[in-house]
Amino acid sequence: MKKDTFVFIGSSGSGKGTQITFLKEYIKEHYPETHMIHYDSGTHFRSFVERDGYTSKQMSDILGRGELAPDFITGWLLVDELVNKLTPEKMLILDGFPRTMSQANMFDSAVQYYKLEGIKIINIEVSDDEVRRRMIARGRADDKKPEIIENRISWYKDNVIPVVEHFRENNNYNVIDINGEQSVDGVFKEIIEKLNY
Repeated sequence: MKKDTFVFIGSSGSGKGTQITFLKEYIKEHYPETHMIHYDSGTHFRSFVERDGYTSKQMSDILGRGELAPDFITGWLLVDELVNKLTPEKMLILDGFPRTMSQANMFDSAVQYYKLEGIKIINIEVSDDEVRRRMIARGRADDKKPEIIENRISWYKDNVIPVVEHFRENNNYNVIDINGEQSVDGVFKEIIEKLNY
């Protein structure tokens, strides 16, 4: 049974979600006894803001203004998922967490608490120009605004890249750099080869 922990990191348009779907299907086929927890921060946020309550309303207002969720809410959503679902035999796949150094420190604490091992950081690398092209091509309303695209690129460099470097400097983590500008199948082939699966 596979019990690795995966953290998928990549800029907007890098294709993280697609590659996670491929990996889950691959594991189900080749290691059918493996149980997985897939934590997608975006899905959890959308579910959270639809709830009744003061905190959910506050979060809805923040996201509606295009602002980032505070780290304590982001961390709480992940912790709630781990407390309710994580057991020693389960594989953990994270998408969208951690994305700031504060969140990375929370993750370090969770790794120590749960004694997680075999932690693989799948870092899907895509150039700024390719990010711009993909965001425009996927056609979401915000993605058509050049200033929003540039803000996302800058935010990624300022916040997420330091997280990747933090992982590189920590022996508990194995950072696996992936060329995200290949075909979708090419990206997945490189992931599987570098995982030695």
